[in-house]
Amino acid sequence: MMGVVQTVEPATASPLRSLDRLFEAAKKRTIIQLRWPLVILCSYLLLYAPASWLTPTQTNAVLIFYLLTNATLYFVADDFFDSAYFYGPLLLFDSLFLVAALASGGATADFYLACFFTLVFSCVCNDSRGLFVVTLLAPALYAYAVFSSPIDPDPSVYLRLPFPLVIAMFYGYFAQAERIKRMAKEKENQGRRQQQVAREIQRQRQRLEILHEIDLALTSTMELQKCIELFLEAARVHLSYAATILRLRDPENGVLETIAAQGIPVVDLPVSSHPLGCFDEIGESRAPLRVDNAFTDPRIQDVDLFRREQLVSFVEIPMIANDEVLGSLIFLTRQEHAFGDEEVELLSTVARQVAIAIHHAQRFDQIQRRSDELRQANKAKDEFLGVVSNELKTPLNVISGYSHMLSEGMLGEITPIQEKALQNLARQSKELHHLIDSLLQVNYLEAATLQAECQEVNFWEFLSELRAFYDYPLGKDVKLVWEFRADLPVLYADRGKLRHVLENLINNAVKFTEQGTVTIGARNLPAKKLMEFKVTDTGMGIPKELLPSIFERLHPLHGADPKLYAGVGVGLYIVKKYTSLLGGTIQVESKLGQGSVFTLRVPCEPHSSPSAQEQLSFSLKAEALEQA
Repeated sequence: MMGVVQTVEPATASPLRSLDRLFEAAKKRTIIQLRWPLVILCSYLLLYAPASWLTPTQTNAVLIFYLLTNATLYFVADDFFDSAYFYGPLLLFDSLFLVAALASGGATADFYLACFFTLVFSCVCNDSRGLFVVTLLAPALYAYAVFSSPIDPDPSVYLRLPFPLVIAMFYGYFAQAERIKRMAKEKENQGRRQQQVAREIQRQRQRLEILHEIDLALTSTMELQKCIELFLEAARVHLSYAATILRLRDPENGVLETIAAQGIPVVDLPVSSHPLGCFDEIGESRAPLRVDNAFTDPRIQDVDLFRREQLVSFVEIPMIANDEVLGSLIFLTRQEHAFGDEEVELLSTVARQVAIAIHHAQRFDQIQRRSDELRQANKAKDEFLGVVSNELKTPLNVISGYSHMLSEGMLGEITPIQEKALQNLARQSKELHHLIDSLLQVNYLEAATLQAECQEVNFWEFLSELRAFYDYPLGKDVKLVWEFRADLPVLYADRGKLRHVLENLINNAVKFTEQGTVTIGARNLPAKKLMEFKVTDTGMGIPKELLPSIFERLHPLHGADPKLYAGVGVGLYIVKKYTSLLGGTIQVESKLGQGSVFTLRVPCEPHSSPSAQEQLSFSLKAEALEQA
């Protein structure tokens, strides 16, 4: 198929191309040959005019002169014929002679109309084929009009018949030549514009590639010194300058200091003053400083560096980020160079990229330093908290021990009032002991990476032990109600962490319930492989807007008055942390003034069913507890 296309396309395009080739340039031979018929016919028309306004002698002289004008063209150089400044006056001269010949009379109105329309159509044709059609049809139509007339034609009409053909060929030739020349000029201008656009696209592409490579170098690290080194290396590769100097503002005194350079030894550069020996006003003006020749520019006060390093021109660009001048970039050349606006704009974009990268690196360094300081302070806090908590346990254990000895009568008989005081002392000691344990747990949670340690747990025994732990006077009109079946299974779970969670939930429920009940319920959900625990109280309740934040660390529950409800707000924080560690969920429902319900669900893997002897032992223990 490619062969067919290549064969057919030249055949169809060849006639048009060959016709247009005739008019690509006004040629000397073609013009002279086309002008001879016009000159001869105009001469005959003027010579045989019935009412000539010239004498025969004058007419012959004019005709001889007109014929000689065309003969003279043979001696004119070929280059003149392709210029509109030459054939333009020639066309005007021939048009005037043609008008004079036609005005001499002897022709009918249809002849003048035929000549006029032929002249117009041949000049306005924008296509070679159109001119060809006009050239053929003009004489044919005029001849048809003449011979179809009922009046016998005058013998001179045969002389006028070729006139439309000659006019169409002569004037049409120049019209088409001018059209082809105009189209060629337009194509040339279009090609020039396309080349300019292509060059502009190429420049923009190179600019984007440079900016992209520099951006990659700057964003590959957040360390300030490494960022500067990578930029200078990228500038050496992608920016064709002899040297580059980077200056940063000292945050303490605001002076721009030279901190790095490429292409020039840094030891040769002054540190705190302008390294190029000119007045430093870049921070105030925030505009680029251009110096085409340092040896002739009056702003340069010291040219030793330029002479030593053979440098001539430079431009200094301010580096601005967050509307703050961080420093400046200086690009130098060893030949005299005028930095254009487009070039300065590119370098300003580079300077903005460097400024942003340096700004981010500086902020990153500050954040790192502050983070290290906070980490050290937090570590010291944790160590202090752990030491203090452990030290507090020693006197607390002594207080608890003596209180127990006094309440048991081991140190002598006590009165009922003293017994009540000792019970209150024991209860407060127990709460203080629980508070210290909670602080130690929080410290351990934040300092270590915890993992769930699953083991076999008999949940009936587990809950029975927990119930026995709370078998002491609570000091308020609150009753603990335990609801769990005696046939709870043996499952795999983290016994210690689960107990911490339930103790914190029970302690919070007791703390915020002045009177009423605190119900602790448990049930097994074998289909979901979960153990569900519910701690329900009839206390003060939690406002709805505070529910999302009750599990945060050091967030006092309910926003309660610390004078009435002592605590540091870590109980529910521990609950949330341990629940997440166990893979469980904790939900809370509460109504202000009516109480709260905390629902804990913890995944527990099933264990083999207990033996009949174990089941009997469990039931006997349950009956004994119920009778008690």
